[in-house]
Amino acid sequence: MLPHHDGSGLYVPDQAPGLGDTVDVFVRVPATAGVDRVHVRTTPDGEPRFVEVRPDRRVGDETWWRARVGVRNPVTTYHRYDASAFDRVDPLLGGDAALARLADAVHARGWRLLGDVTSNHTGDGHDWFVAATADGSAPERELYYFDPAGGDYESWNGVKTLPKLNWASAELRRRFAGAADSVVRRWLRPPYGLDGWRVDVANMTGRRGADAYTHEVAALLRAVVTEVRADALLMAEHGHDHTGDLDRGGWHGTMNYTGFTDPLLRWLRAGDRPLPTFLGTPGGIRRQGADAMLATMAAYRSLVSWRACAHSWQLLGSHDSARSRTVVGDAARQEVAAGMLATMPGIPMVYAGDEWGLTGVNGEDSRTPMPWDRPERRDAATFAAYRSLLGLHRAEPALRYGGLRFAHADADTVVFLRETADDALLVLARRAPGRPVRLAGLPGTGDATNLYGGAALRPASDGTVELPADGPTFQVWRLS
Repeated sequence: MLPHHDGSGLYVPDQAPGLGDTVDVFVRVPATAGVDRVHVRTTPDGEPRFVEVRPDRRVGDETWWRARVGVRNPVTTYHRYDASAFDRVDPLLGGDAALARLADAVHARGWRLLGDVTSNHTGDGHDWFVAATADGSAPERELYYFDPAGGDYESWNGVKTLPKLNWASAELRRRFAGAADSVVRRWLRPPYGLDGWRVDVANMTGRRGADAYTHEVAALLRAVVTEVRADALLMAEHGHDHTGDLDRGGWHGTMNYTGFTDPLLRWLRAGDRPLPTFLGTPGGIRRQGADAMLATMAAYRSLVSWRACAHSWQLLGSHDSARSRTVVGDAARQEVAAGMLATMPGIPMVYAGDEWGLTGVNGEDSRTPMPWDRPERRDAATFAAYRSLLGLHRAEPALRYGGLRFAHADADTVVFLRETADDALLVLARRAPGRPVRLAGLPGTGDATNLYGGAALRPASDGTVELPADGPTFQVWRLS
């Protein structure tokens, strides 16, 4: 038998709790499961939190663990996410003129520039919050969640320097999106001309207690952003199950930690450096085979549209996670990870420094400055691999727009095709050496051209083709 929990009265005795209540939640664990620690994950107001569970009683050969969990709304700084204003750039960063110059330089190179905005909260020094706390009758008061009795206020995860915005407020919706000089409109227009927004803490935006305005807010921002810029991108940060928040006329896509980053790096995990809270989850990284990785990816992909999948950021890490080099252990496996990043459906997102092989055990450790003046910290081979792979993604329509079809998977190996009506690319990713993979039924393997990795396909007389057995390796071929 396996450890078990569900929502029935056996495991949640209080079947009708109210918001604000605290309830017992039980998990039963058989002695044969070998479990010595249990955590219960909740998502109050849309953000995951973990509660450590304590043994409550032993019944036969089973231990019943109990957690006390608060009932909140389920999912229906130096960060600079403590904004002091939305209508001007901090002079410390060069002011508005510096952003205009940056936009000009980026656009001159044919690139695009996204802004990063927090729709869930402001800083406690923000003009709106200062006005709200100075005068209880100020119009800014309704932009936040204040306790009418004591004057306390809601904040992001209890951090009082980050007061939470109240999207029930029509005035907030006007200032943030609807007005001609609103936050999201202003910076999309000249002289800045941002090409869209990455929305920080999108999963918590509009969620608090019984309030659930997230989908309304996303749709409002989408309507305004695309009104100003028809080609603008609206990307949601989401750290756990994002599937219920896409395909609702709001976010174009999400930062796909759960459907890409986590399963891929679990497959490629190597080394023994402790990573106790990888992507915010206690217990470290459990290694898995390719079959488990692909099952997780397919589960998340199946619950959103192909359009949402293709518009989401696939990433190997960010300022909130360990560096991919640290997770996978060496340059060879990082090259395989970068290859998957460049060839799987979606928009490849590279966290600055990964292309140099920088390391970091968590988000804090990964935010060290770029070593522009320390060339000894840069891995030239990793940089060359990233440059070639991302160039391949840009050059090949099948990698940007093509379908995805899997041809083979075993514990150490994944083989798939990216196909359009006019082209087919065959991709091999191996985390370790093993037996050669032989495939049948692939078109055009006799004249296949290697686009990355340098290995040749070996067609056999029986119509099958043999793929390389060495590893770690990443290979891409064009099939004629």
